[in-house]
Amino acid sequence: MSAGVLSDAPDEPTHGNSGAPPEGWTALAAEDLRALAWLHEAERSPAMLVALYEHGFPDTLCLSPPEQPARQAMDAALAALAGRGDGSLPASSGDELAADFAAIYLTHGLRAAPFESVWLDEDHLVMQGPTFAVREFYRRHGMQVLDWRKLADDHISHELQFVALLLERGEQREAARFLAQHLMAWLPDFAQRVGQRAATPFYAALAMLTLACCEQCRQWLPRVAPMPGVTTEPAASSTPGCGR
Repeated sequence: MSAGVLSDAPDEPTHGNSGAPPEGWTALAAEDLRALAWLHEAERSPAMLVALYEHGFPDTLCLSPPEQPARQAMDAALAALAGRGDGSLPASSGDELAADFAAIYLTHGLRAAPFESVWLDEDHLVMQGPTFAVREFYRRHGMQVLDWRKLADDHISHELQFVALLLERGEQREAARFLAQHLMAWLPDFAQRVGQRAATPFYAALAMLTLACCEQCRQWLPRVAPMPGVTTEPAASSTPGCGR
């Protein structure tokens, strides 16, 4: 995803019932969302996941307090992988993790596709109206997905990275709007299904942790109204396959 220059948006009062966010929370939250996007983007080896755990994840997450069940589930899953668990969870093998990743992100064996279009399109297909609505949102902020043939614009990883970018650039209102109109319109269903059907504790925890972090982020962001007139299909002048 390549970036252009975006102007800052003024802050508005926060809402929600989780208390005031910590000072400088947007930069920390952006780091959280980028870390989650990285985990959803590609298969990561057990060694990489253990290294992430040894560097403090998920305790480093600003958007996930220690008492949050999703964070505790992720901590337990990674502890088991690192050989430090209490025996309540199995230490998944590399093959088991690879099979689970494929079932979620590649073969759709869990019937829990990581694309917005599959959840919101009436025919449950990829690269339909919701994909192009997401692409238009990116375009309004000078963004485009360069590898959209590999991972479509509305893949969970791209959407998380886009919210992170908006937070980094001070666009809190737009981050709130994108969460409301796009990511949070389908993420709860995706997370619940993966949480219930995943074969490994790690991927079940990742889905629920991502949802919990996005919910917390939305609570700390300003309340906004949906933007009318969102484009849901390619413009007539667009060149098919250009990715713009």
